[in-house]
Amino acid sequence: MIARKPWIIGGALLALILLVATLPMRLALGWSGATDAGIAARDVRGSVWSGELVEARLGALPLGTVRASLSPLALLGGNTELAFARADERLGALAGRLHGSNPRGVSDVNGTTAMSGGLGAIPVDTIRFEGATIRFDRAGKCAAASGRLQLAVTAPIAGLDLSRGLSGPLSCRNGRAQAALASQSGMERLTLSFDGSGAYRAQFAINVDRDPAMAATLAALGFRAGSGGFVLATSGRF
Repeated sequence: MIARKPWIIGGALLALILLVATLPMRLALGWSGATDAGIAARDVRGSVWSGELVEARLGALPLGTVRASLSPLALLGGNTELAFARADERLGALAGRLHGSNPRGVSDVNGTTAMSGGLGAIPVDTIRFEGATIRFDRAGKCAAASGRLQLAVTAPIAGLDLSRGLSGPLSCRNGRAQAALASQSGMERLTLSFDGSGAYRAQFAINVDRDPAMAATLAALGFRAGSGGFVLATSGRF
């Protein structure tokens, strides 16, 4: 009887592995905390190890159709980690990891996605992640933030060409994730901060360099004169 115990334990482990391996990705999303983190999709296909999220979104950010799988190493440690990747000629590549455990969030994200609705009155079209990690604790406070963001503003603002975007590093500031972005000239700066619920605050500052015509145009667009130039502040939720 004693000699049979290893076989019984091994059989039970094999059965557990087979059960988990065939677990539908749709169930795994809720189990991993992905839905609580803001991941949604029009359709979810496949198993936990090889799934597909059709027309996926992270909050208001459209991800397109991505391949996804749970990390077995993370599961062994009692954590949930969902790797996702998109290879789309039209949308471009996008890849990273979603963490449903504390601290939750994303890590090692690289690629570009559109920003539906921009940042309120600030007409941001796309956001590019460069090795971005953004994670929050159970209270919704920033626990880790690194890498860089680049935001592209293609709509004209007072005749400025910001199509090359504003970029800068990610960090934690006062319990919020913050990206301090600047244009190549440094004349335009955008500070974006957000918490674990996706609520954001953005402040867009433009140095008019004593140009009265541009100052008047910016004022008409809702910018207000400040110590760092003309500033437009907005808030919302991703």
